[in-house]
Amino acid sequence: MVAYALLGLLWLVWLLGLLSDSYARNLAVSLSNFLGAYALWWVAARSPAIVRPALGGLAAGLLFLGVGDLLFTYNVATGIGTQAIREVIYLVGVALFLLMGTLLPFRMEGHGFYPLGFFQRLALVAVLGGVLLSALTTLIRPLSLIELIYAGVAFYLTLLFVQQTPVLAGGRIGRYLQGVVWALVLGSLARVIYVLGGVPPALWSIVVYDILWMLAMSVLLLGVNRTPAPKNP
Repeated sequence: MVAYALLGLLWLVWLLGLLSDSYARNLAVSLSNFLGAYALWWVAARSPAIVRPALGGLAAGLLFLGVGDLLFTYNVATGIGTQAIREVIYLVGVALFLLMGTLLPFRMEGHGFYPLGFFQRLALVAVLGGVLLSALTTLIRPLSLIELIYAGVAFYLTLLFVQQTPVLAGGRIGRYLQGVVWALVLGSLARVIYVLGGVPPALWSIVVYDILWMLAMSVLLLGVNRTPAPKNP
């Protein structure tokens, strides 16, 4: 109940920040990462053993992204530069998301919960789509190397997670992970919107990013009570 109250408070702070104070809006989005990480840890602890490392790694990735977002908010509020350390923290978070997001379907197929060969098709489509969409993005606006990495990972993860949603429609493990995967789809899509709309003063992209990202964290948290304990570890 406390976590849900905090989630509601963060949405309220974000709405107030949208009207008057961008610092408050940034802070709300930053703190929502930690609620999402809590939800992923909670689900990981109650999920079958085959998916616990991946879910725990995704939670750790969210913690790094949350710290990076807090440093960005601090930079905006005070003018003190945090970019150098922030980029390192973001890269660690993105790397964890990339590795653990890929590990999840790999483990599922390895234990027979996905059809044989599904992971290879999944990864191939995600990699090719990520590369193609990243290349197309550079035609819309120039990207630095860091931005290109973020864009490629965001496109890859979006395609990777979207392809899994039909397979997770039923079954005990499917019920555990369906909400998690949809949240990850929203979060990855949010990063895509942010990259595509990053040309100043693209306020619309920032607002859409905020909404999608906080919705993703909300889906993670609201799914906590619907995650039953597994019958077998």
